[in-house]
Amino acid sequence: MKFFIKQSTGTDALFTIIDTLGQSVYRVTGDSLAIGSKFYFIDGSANEAAKIVSLGLTASSKYTIFIHDKECARVNRSFTSQHHPVKIRGVKWHFRGDLMERSYDLINEDSAVVMTHGRCWNENGDCFAVDITNESDVLLCLCIAVILDSTVIGGSAKAVPAN
Repeated sequence: MKFFIKQSTGTDALFTIIDTLGQSVYRVTGDSLAIGSKFYFIDGSANEAAKIVSLGLTASSKYTIFIHDKECARVNRSFTSQHHPVKIRGVKWHFRGDLMERSYDLINEDSAVVMTHGRCWNENGDCFAVDITNESDVLLCLCIAVILDSTVIGGSAKAVPAN
């Protein structure tokens, strides 16, 4: 399944997630906290489909992903680690690629690709294409992609739109 993540500017959303038909699937909003942030995935019916809570400072942040109010995974992001900048717990997935270039994939314990993420240009403008192998992994993969995109944009764990 393919989706496009487009950074939003000048709106209340941080990101808009679009399907291959050009329809908005999720709007990602956020709140900044003193030492972290919260992200909310809002579906087309204005319901909260997922929430991400982060704690941490610029160099290292920890994110907890909740889908339908159930904790699904934790993501640790470290700007100081060159070999393992992203660690995922709760699922047996591993990060592979270049986070700063935003060209990466997630692989499972058998080295099979779960998700790919890379820059693209299409009718939605400058965005990031996300290919997800299994439909059951869609929301979790999109949450992880938003976490990683937001830290690269702002250089921190704060949920602030970049202009």
